[in-house]
Amino acid sequence: MLRRVSAWLAVILAIAGIAGGLGYYKYNEIQAGIAASQATPEPVEAVLSVHARTGQWSATTRAIGSVVALRQVEIKNEIAGVIAEIGFKSGDVVEQGALLVQFDVRQENAALAATEAEARLAKLTLDRRENLRDSAAFNQQELDRAREDFAAATARAKTLAVIVDKKRITAPFRARVGITDWQPGAYLDIGTRIVTLQGMAADAYVDFSLPQDSAAVIRPGARVTLTGAAVPGGETTATIVAEDNSADGTNRAIRFRAVAKGFGEALRPGTFVDVTAITSPPQPTVLVPLASIRRSPNGQHVFVLVEEQGKLRARARQVTTGAVQGDEIAVHKGVEAGELIAASGSFKLREGLLVDTSTAAAPAPSVGVN
Repeated sequence: MLRRVSAWLAVILAIAGIAGGLGYYKYNEIQAGIAASQATPEPVEAVLSVHARTGQWSATTRAIGSVVALRQVEIKNEIAGVIAEIGFKSGDVVEQGALLVQFDVRQENAALAATEAEARLAKLTLDRRENLRDSAAFNQQELDRAREDFAAATARAKTLAVIVDKKRITAPFRARVGITDWQPGAYLDIGTRIVTLQGMAADAYVDFSLPQDSAAVIRPGARVTLTGAAVPGGETTATIVAEDNSADGTNRAIRFRAVAKGFGEALRPGTFVDVTAITSPPQPTVLVPLASIRRSPNGQHVFVLVEEQGKLRARARQVTTGAVQGDEIAVHKGVEAGELIAASGSFKLREGLLVDTSTAAAPAPSVGVN
């Protein structure tokens, strides 16, 4: 019995020794890991930082504008006929008075020559009747008839001359012509569209519409900003010169027309541009770089760099933003002027991360998801 107890005691002691050895080994391993982690420096991200500043902000509204030439016209024929000559090629720039289309006028010219001959004969007859006033052969009725015959012949000649003139279509102003497929020999019925002329001028119109609430505070003389790929340099300004006298019956928007000085040849008629109009007086606000704004499922935020125990750490701050002004954006709530904000490189940050602002950060998109 004693031998069995001793055997079991030996087994228990062996198991306890093995467990103790394993525990000691694991303890040393954990301690080594803790020491290694403490020896590893905390991650640091490099970003560019700026101080939020006080600036001016104005409420704005945006619309899509359409470029319109100062002068434009759609050329159509008043009289039916066969094209004898076309004086332009598609896309040409034509000067005022340049021939566009000459219709066949051989028949009209022949009729005009005959009518002019009748008018000359009627004039001779009228002169003879006038010379007989003091003679016994004078007849007032024949004089009256000669005078009316001359007037009728002259009127017929003028009518034919007008027809001949209308069959020669010229450019009413300097313009660029559109694309046309008409060729000599084609018969055109009355009112056929021949070509469209877009006037060449130093300036250009931009037409756009605004909702009635926004339009109520905008008047001719106000300036708007034009942006878009069609605008040389990406941005310019224009001055409103007119507003429509009534709102659109469908969407209740009001149409405005602005003139872009010096952009007549650069802005192609019919192209679209973005129009930004100011709808409120300037108000003080806080401005931060556009690159500092981050977006997440919870809304917009910035990373405010806060000094803690002598080190800068990133702290996410929810913000309410306003209009974009160049490469800055207005912040109405969430940031105070003078606070240090992470700008370029803020996409790499997370809550509580150490930040180094002494090294330039890589360029970052202005909007991201963190």
